Amino acid sequence: MPALDMDTLAPMAVLMDEVGEPGFPEKFLETLRGIAGTDFCSAFQVEEDGSLSYLFACGYHSTIPGFAERASLDYARRYWQRDRVTRQMLNGSPDHSNSGHRKVQVVRQAWNGISDPEYRRDCYERAHVLERLTLYHADTPRIFASLYRTRESGPFPISAVERVETMAPLLMAMLVKHVRLQGRPQTAPLHPPQQEIAGRLLQAGYALSGREAEVSAGLLLGRTHREISEKVGLALSSIVTYRQRAYRKLGVSDRRGLEALYEGISRN
Repeated sequence: MPALDMDTLAPMAVLMDEVGEPGFPEKFLETLRGIAGTDFCSAFQVEEDGSLSYLFACGYHSTIPGFAERASLDYARRYWQRDRVTRQMLNGSPDHSNSGHRKVQVVRQAWNGISDPEYRRDCYERAHVLERLTLYHADTPRIFASLYRTRESGPFPISAVERVETMAPLLMAMLVKHVRLQGRPQTAPLHPPQQEIAGRLLQAGYALSGREAEVSAGLLLGRTHREISEKVGLALSSIVTYRQRAYRKLGVSDRRGLEALYEGISRN
């Protein structure tokens, strides 16, 4: 077991103060950066009916705005059933002979070990994510949280993996308590960079209105029309209208085109 120094323990103390507060996700990522050089993190809860609820995702990508949040939402909606490692961990009984009756298990997954090409492309290859470390909570509530590193950062060093394994029970205990204090999983992101994205669109010279930029930002973050409607307080029909106007001004025909355009804007 690796020794834990003050540089590792100090962020844990700060994180503890944020349990149950809106700032917890960002502090969770900050703590994981200190422990393992984490670029992104995500957290999910498995409901009693077997569905998956998105809790939060944090992290900044230099060329893909809102990637951590968007990929995590896509994972919850489309891909988690294709995640063989997670399905095995959630459906099978923990191997107590290896886990030592641990309530939290840490599993490492490399991008090239993912067999489903669509899931691998959208959640890993597109943003050059190399691998993840996932903490699985074996008891109720069924929660798991993942740490990710990109090609720019390189794979998780062995020392980082060992630190995560050492701190996993405490990290998960704080995450479980945070979720319980929050009352229910969030159906929308806690800290989306929506205003930042909308601001960039407004400054890009396409003569978008504020609402058009706001709706476009929501689409870039992977939200559905209904989610955008609930977030900004507009009718679904209005969201469709603003989307159509924005696409016409931007010269795109779909969300993929919008994403490509925005990536170009972000590089300037």
